[in-house]
Amino acid sequence: MTIVALETSSRPPSIAVRSAERTLALTLEEGRRHASDLLGALESLLSTLGEDASTIQTVIVGTGPGSYTGLRVGIATALGLSRGSGAQLQALPSFEALAMAHLKEGECGTVLLDARSRQFYGAQYERTATGVRAVIPPMVCAADEWRAVLPSADCIVCDASSAATAGLVEGERSLLRTSTGPEAQHLLPLGIAQLKAAGPLNPAEVQPLYLRPFAANVRKR
Repeated sequence: MTIVALETSSRPPSIAVRSAERTLALTLEEGRRHASDLLGALESLLSTLGEDASTIQTVIVGTGPGSYTGLRVGIATALGLSRGSGAQLQALPSFEALAMAHLKEGECGTVLLDARSRQFYGAQYERTATGVRAVIPPMVCAADEWRAVLPSADCIVCDASSAATAGLVEGERSLLRTSTGPEAQHLLPLGIAQLKAAGPLNPAEVQPLYLRPFAANVRKR
């Protein structure tokens, strides 16, 4: 059974493949986030495992929040792989991968991501014996309001840039667990568990967590 996970909500994107008892993961180079880049990386991982696209039975994709462009590419690639191979689909918030990677069992953690335009994406998760549980699902808030909507937790998980923008005070800095972003390999166990519990998703159910309207950047002439 070959399972593929795609995580494209942040830079750099990543891909992971599990076949039998082996798992391989690859982080793409900065800027390489097109579908062709993901498919090339997937082909390389499958070849190393002695597999090919015809053996893919499940595709798991992170739905964000994060880069709008990255999410569109990742989800479109996941849907294409599913159509081409007949693989089952599963999707989950990318923040769950961060919680899976950085929280210890029993801990509750706040996940933050700078959403630009003086806003933050935020959520809170509890690490359980079998995965993670959303205490507060992903949401968007003003940059100066995240403390009001996200109660104190055992730790704060975010990248260095988001930590700087969040203006963490001394006590909060001691709780910081710096991340470079969600990784596909941490989506694998969560997606597999979700698939066993609820079954596969229909393609129409795989939707990005945009959380706010798209705002295009207008270049000044």
